[in-house]
Amino acid sequence: MSENTTVIHHTQTLPNGDEVAQTTLTSAEDQREKTILAKPYVIPVLFLPGIMGTNLRSKGSKKKAWRPPNSDASGAMDLIGQLFSYAFKSTEKRAEELTTPAVEIDPRGPIDTGDSGLPENVLVARGWGSVMRSCYHPFLGQLQHELNQLSIFDFKECKAKLQGWAAQHGADAPSDWGANSSGATPLSETEILHAANYQFDVWAGGYNWLQSNRDSGAAIKDYIENVILPYYNEGKTVTVKDTPDGKGNAACSIQRKKPTRPRAEGVIVVTHSMGGMVSRALTEIHQCDKVLGVSHGVQPATGAPATYKRMRSGFEGAEQLFLGRNAADVVAILSQAPGGLELLPTADYNDGKPWLKVRDKNGQEILALPKTGNPYDEIYTSPVWYGMVPEINEGLVSPKASSSGLVPQGAKEDPNLGRSELNKTIMKVREFHKAIEKRYKTPTYAHYCAQGKRDSVQQAGGLFGTGFLASQNLFSWGEVAWEGTGAATLDPAKIIIQEDDQNGELTTSTGVKLGIAKPDCPGDGTVPIYSGAAPGKAGVTMSFAHGHGNPGKCNTRFGYDHQGSYGDERALFASLYAIIKIAQQAQWHQK
Repeated sequence: MSENTTVIHHTQTLPNGDEVAQTTLTSAEDQREKTILAKPYVIPVLFLPGIMGTNLRSKGSKKKAWRPPNSDASGAMDLIGQLFSYAFKSTEKRAEELTTPAVEIDPRGPIDTGDSGLPENVLVARGWGSVMRSCYHPFLGQLQHELNQLSIFDFKECKAKLQGWAAQHGADAPSDWGANSSGATPLSETEILHAANYQFDVWAGGYNWLQSNRDSGAAIKDYIENVILPYYNEGKTVTVKDTPDGKGNAACSIQRKKPTRPRAEGVIVVTHSMGGMVSRALTEIHQCDKVLGVSHGVQPATGAPATYKRMRSGFEGAEQLFLGRNAADVVAILSQAPGGLELLPTADYNDGKPWLKVRDKNGQEILALPKTGNPYDEIYTSPVWYGMVPEINEGLVSPKASSSGLVPQGAKEDPNLGRSELNKTIMKVREFHKAIEKRYKTPTYAHYCAQGKRDSVQQAGGLFGTGFLASQNLFSWGEVAWEGTGAATLDPAKIIIQEDDQNGELTTSTGVKLGIAKPDCPGDGTVPIYSGAAPGKAGVTMSFAHGHGNPGKCNTRFGYDHQGSYGDERALFASLYAIIKIAQQAQWHQK
């Protein structure tokens, strides 16, 4: 009998949460270590947030550089403080603080343990502190809870029974929840019980969203291969520096003994928004073979015209204070942030159809771009008045180039440097778009909001379903249109802009005013249906379209907004369904 052998006793979870195992006491001569594991087989689930959903800090001072405003009750005071801070921060200061080489992931964000059932230090070590709490942590907690409560063993009947979400919705047809794929079959009990063999550990993969998604994909590959999997397979310690663990230690860390168990051979990736592009870089450019499959949520798969709109007029509503009050704020940051510019519409956006229009108020178009399927030359690098950064706005690209790192300290600033650097960045954006065009990991699942105007008869919404305070629509910019009375009399090639207020209104030399029209495309307020539905058109395994007016008896509610999408039960169903389906590939519990 080897003294180095570990005896593993498998356990079952009772309804009260107790872990029990049936075992027989061994003799005193048996000195082998006895270990009881609830589930000795692990599938890590790695969540990748959207743009601006990762906390960033200065590499040098470690001061907060970006902390997304948490909109829940516990974040109210922090929200007020951020409002005050951003409201009085100049464009130059924002651009100086948010440059790609100057920042790094900040893991010190607040933690919401929620339904996870895990202590805070474990979640910090798994990266939860690096991502936005209010929009992501409740969802991550739900995944952690539901995936580890799929079944329970009935000792009377001597068989496993489904419980929780699996019992309530596991047999639901995906088409009831908005799936529009021909092979949308319900989960079988066999599939759910197969997944229940595994413990699902939810991790968060924050990334520097200012840098190219290509670079973020490489960083996430390193995180999977050199942090997550070695933690399970080699007993490697995971340490998060500068994050006290509440026990007097300056850093939070977790470790488990090198296990005598089957290996955790791969991970399942779940994404939100731009995290989907990071994931595609991970699997399609960097060829990470440790990813079993991917579930995308509200991914701007072929970009979003809203990115162009914001480069010309800033963000909308209350988001202006945090994300950009006008073109000056947005251009100063995004012109030196490849990740943000990679959200521009790709060459194959909406099958290459024009999406930038100039028209009269009566709808008469005088210009539609891109004409040749090349938005990079026709729009993004063009200095003409309708370009993403027209000549009149070139000074916004680098309002303080020496402090942003584009020009060495003390050197004379080149007035053409900003345009030159922007054009180089756009060429890299073009290369990235081409590298991931119509390319997805197999299998891939996706869901998106396909909502437009609210049908108040079908669902009034608002306070207690009365319609009071109900949002009226979720239109996105499927196209961006400069429109104005008298525009039909103009020659777009000869228009001279006399004034640009940087909030979406132009005055021509002839006195005609042009403004950016309101969005009118179904979507989630950011990603239009053309981009959200693109993975389905590219042939991914399954795609869910959410919002009333789309198929499904469980899909009769109004849609969800982009940032808060994972607070919706339809997004939860699509994610859990995808994870359980992808988990069928895991076979290491049989080894």
